[in-house]
Amino acid sequence: MSTPSARIERLLLALALLLPLAAAARPENVRPGHTYYSDDFVLEGLVRDIAAEKNYEEVYQFFRYYETVYDETERVVTFREFVRGELAVTEVYRYTSEGALLERTVKRPGKPDAVTPATAGTD
Repeated sequence: MSTPSARIERLLLALALLLPLAAAARPENVRPGHTYYSDDFVLEGLVRDIAAEKNYEEVYQFFRYYETVYDETERVVTFREFVRGELAVTEVYRYTSEGALLERTVKRPGKPDAVTPATAGTD
């Protein structure tokens, strides 16, 4: 028979294992060039991707929400961040012909573009 603290520890461990899966839930069926929305994002290296997909009507009510566009191989090519319904940041990702990230370009309204080579985010 297990103690209450042992049961709580097992429950917390199970939750810790499941939460990252829920946070990284990208769209089930990705269609190239279509936009997908979420109120959260995940970061993998230099690339930001939406977390659990939601429809536009759901995310528009939030102070901050995110939009992603994928390519034919389901890689993120454009990631946009909106604050109060206004575009705050656009990130554009370029890949090599082998599929590796080449660079990330960050665009903010009224500011010069910031280009980061992929090697800068691999340290």
